[in-house]
Amino acid sequence: MSDSSDFKPLPRKNKAAPRKRQSVGANTPSATRRVSRARAAPPADEPRTPRSRRARPPAQKNRFGWLKYAAFLMMVGVGVFVVANLQPTPPAAPPPADFTPDPEATLVPTQAPFFAIPHIFELPTDTPTPIPTPSVPDVAIVAGHWAIEGAARVPDVPDSGAICPDGTREVDITKSVADKTLSLLQRRGYRAELLQEFDPVYKDVNPDFAPRSFLSIHVDSCLVGAEYAYATGYKIAHAEPSDNQVQDDRLVTCLTRSYDKVASKYDKPFNYNTITRNMTEYHAFRKIDPTTPAAIIELGFLGQDYDFLLHHQDEIAQGLARGLDDFLKGQTCAPPTATPPPTTTDAP
Repeated sequence: MSDSSDFKPLPRKNKAAPRKRQSVGANTPSATRRVSRARAAPPADEPRTPRSRRARPPAQKNRFGWLKYAAFLMMVGVGVFVVANLQPTPPAAPPPADFTPDPEATLVPTQAPFFAIPHIFELPTDTPTPIPTPSVPDVAIVAGHWAIEGAARVPDVPDSGAICPDGTREVDITKSVADKTLSLLQRRGYRAELLQEFDPVYKDVNPDFAPRSFLSIHVDSCLVGAEYAYATGYKIAHAEPSDNQVQDDRLVTCLTRSYDKVASKYDKPFNYNTITRNMTEYHAFRKIDPTTPAAIIELGFLGQDYDFLLHHQDEIAQGLARGLDDFLKGQTCAPPTATPPPTTTDAP
């Protein structure tokens, strides 16, 4: 074994000079070439504008952007509505032990919902629609012997009343005068109703028919000649016996005082002696409310009062309308009591 002192290190190889790092540049093969963007040159006649001042295209607006806010609000509203109406109703306090319910009391809801629920669709019910109660007329006027053809309760044999030799019929005069009287009362603001001789509205059909006043208009027979000298003038009567004597008397008095002002101008007096049971027991008196003030009038005789009844119907109707108006206004219609003149006595 050789001595360690004889060991010599191997000679080192000459190191090459360090390679100089080449900077990356345009001539470096691995470098990416930068290509400058060519900008379009503005026309020669257009002035150059700084880049910061160049106009930018306007931004497009979303026309339906508000829908999302509307949808959000609707969802919030529906949620509040559902929560408010689904709240349980608090239990009602029990009534006291001595409480007695009123059978005629009207039920009233104790608590209304927070939001009213609209009822858009409603199914039909079987509950009948109540018929309104007709208004009570102020005056009911019967046109004597008049009937609507084909109406209910019309007699099989038509009764036109008295018929004169020249063909004049009682019903033609009563209907005309009744229409004129009705029109005058309606102009004064009264609810007046025209009835047939056998009208369906009578008591055997409608027991609640109770007008404030009732008048049936008729005309007497065509009697002429010396033996019928009494057959002239008018007459007014009410039911005998009367169920409302005071008001029946007042109605007859008002009609007599007013109608006499017309009839007396043509010498047609009140003919009390010719009042018959056909007037005091007139059938319609028993077919209306018994407390209704009612009267019947014979305007005159078709024989000797023919001209008066045929050519003065407007005045006749005015006389009847004034009498009914006075009665409905509550007048007594009695003639004023004359005040006796004072008597002078000599002192003793």
